[in-house]
Amino acid sequence: MNKNKKGFTLIEIIIALALISIISIYLLPSLFSIYENSRKIKDDSKILFTMQKVLEKSKNRDEGEYEDLENGFKINTSIESYKGNLKYIEVRCDKYNLEVVVKK
Repeated sequence: MNKNKKGFTLIEIIIALALISIISIYLLPSLFSIYENSRKIKDDSKILFTMQKVLEKSKNRDEGEYEDLENGFKINTSIESYKGNLKYIEVRCDKYNLEVVVKK
């Protein structure tokens, strides 16, 4: 009989699984944090893109206060007369605020 069997013992497999479990316990919170940060950045980018879109639409509007629902975001716009032939446009959503001065 050949007694030189190749392979791992049950103890070696259990120790390897325990080490992998311990390492993953330390890595999972970091991976979750990375995932949450990337999701937040993606959501913020969507908000800013939508605000820019509303800002472009607002250039042709009359003075006043407007509320738009665009891409699922509630965006408030304020358009006021500015010096001479200019108008001031402010677009707000959540914690973001875009301001621009354009020709009438």
